[in-house]
Parts: sequence; C-alpha cells; structure tokens
Amino acid sequence: MLRIFKTLALLVLLGPLVFTKPAAATLSALISIHEGNADMWEQRASIQELLRKRFGFDDVRFLVDATPEETPARLKKFLEEEAGPNDRRLVWVSGLNQRQNSTVCAARNFQTIRPKAASLILAPGCYTDIISLPQGTRHFSMTSPTPESSTARIGRTRATNAPWIAVLTLPSANEAVIQGTNELIFEHLNASSKGHLDPAALLQHLRARFRWNGSSFTPTLDYFDRGLAREQIRPFGINRTRNDHVVFSGGTPVRFRKSVFGLYAKPDARDGLAMTVPSGISVRALRRDRDGQMHYIAVGTSHFGWVKSDDLVK
Repeated sequence: MLRIFKTLALLVLLGPLVFTKPAAATLSALISIHEGNADMWEQRASIQELLRKRFGFDDVRFLVDATPEETPARLKKFLEEEAGPNDRRLVWVSGLNQRQNSTVCAARNFQTIRPKAASLILAPGCYTDIISLPQGTRHFSMTSPTPESSTARIGRTRATNAPWIAVLTLPSANEAVIQGTNELIFEHLNASSKGHLDPAALLQHLRARFRWNGSSFTPTLDYFDRGLAREQIRPFGINRTRNDHVVFSGGTPVRFRKSVFGLYAKPDARDGLAMTVPSGISVRALRRDRDGQMHYIAVGTSHFGWVKSDDLVK
C-alpha cells in the first residue's frame, strides 16, 4: 500500500499533470474511506494533489470527522448542493455493509439522493438503492458501455435535463478485500490519461484485477449518458474510440464439460441464467465465490460473469 502512495507522490512532483478544466466549472471530490486503511489516511495529501493536478479537481475533501453511520447523510448533502451546468462531482466511499456492526450503508427509511451535477460515484452496492437514477440509465453487470452494448434500462425517475451519472459498485463484506480494492482504484488512477476518469475503464480494471477467492463481489456499473460529447463532461466520460477490451494476465484457462455453458450475472445459479456461451471460446477462471460453488470468469476479453463450478473440467 505504501509503495502505491509513494509512486503517486512522485508522479505529482515530477509530471506535467495540470489539467485544464471546462470554463466556469467547479470540480469537487468527496472521499470517505473506512476499514483498514490507515496508510491511505496518512497519504491523503498526495491523493488530493493527484486529483487536483491530474484531473483538475478544485476541492478534494476527506470525511475525517464522519462515522460510518453518518456517511450517507454527508454524501447526500454533497451531491445535492446546487450546481452550475459545468460542475462535476466525484464520490468515493468504502466500508462495510448492513450485515456488519459498523456500516456505511443507509437505513431503510433514508431519503433518496438526487445528484445535481454530473457525478461519478464509487460506492458499495447498497447505494444503488438510494441514488435517484434517471429513466434511460443502463445497468452493466457482464459487459461495459459501448455503442453495440445491449443492456437493460433501469432508471426509475423522470427528469428534465438530468445530469450525467455513473455509479460503480465496490465490495463491502471484508476489510482486507475493501482495502485491496481501494489499492486497485489508486492503481487505475495512477495509470489513467491526464484529465480523464473513464468509469467503463475502471469497471473493466476491477473485473480483471480483483482476485480475492471467497468473495462474491461482482463489479457493476449503472450509467446515464445524455449523449454529450466527451469534451463536454471532462474529466468524466467514456472513451468510445479506445480498445474496450482489457488486456490482462493471470487467471487459469479452463474447459467445460459440455459444448455450451451458462453464464450468470451473480454468484447464484438460482438467480436466473443471463446467457449461454459456446465452450470453444477462450475462458479464464479468475476466482471462486465464498462457498466454492461458482467461479468468476472472463469470456474472451469482453464478457465477465459467474459459472457453476461443477460445469468446469477439474
């Protein structure tokens, strides 16, 4: 962990990282990290400097005075502050879920959060239940946003001139896994192009690099795109001209017992089959779930999902 932050500090000092933000824009970030991240708190000055100089943020706040239980209300206040048309907001919250004694998740009667500015939100999956998503929002559990993607529309709220929004889920069930995922996010920020935070690229990074056996975490992205050009929502936005396929190493090549296998969006075969895939395609097993009944796999480089462990050739 310390090695990552020393690298970040060095990049801030050496590189020409200044990003020119859109005219009349305010870029703000709110970060709330809980559970096993003492090193990160010690290095938050370097994190703030990185977000400011590489991505153009004017204001980077750490919730050093908020308990996990107070976090949802602080995020709601931040995201619902009045905003100008070019304002951008980044939220990054990590911590344990509602099954733990100390949780960053909101109570059941918590009021819906309605973001006022273009927002990239990195948070545990429980936050997808309390963030208002405009009609037309798309949910990506196995693929990523591309012009040819076919995904379910999940937005529930009718809104005029709704802001651009992306909600990327993070794990929330194990302190070591939470801390490791935070390291992966920093790794991605370190390698990102100057002035561009691409939620689809971060989604693929977490899918490919998250390797903790025993975790049922499934990275997903809820994404509302108003059709704005990338330049209009910088530093956010999806680079549709890039090669969307992630190149990664690791994992174990696997074969299947049958010519066709089922791919699931969640590590629960009872939750419903998402799609079937011919077994002749390249497949790599990345990790297994808590019970060992399901494996998370990469199908080629464009699809990720869960398969029954019994379908694999041992």
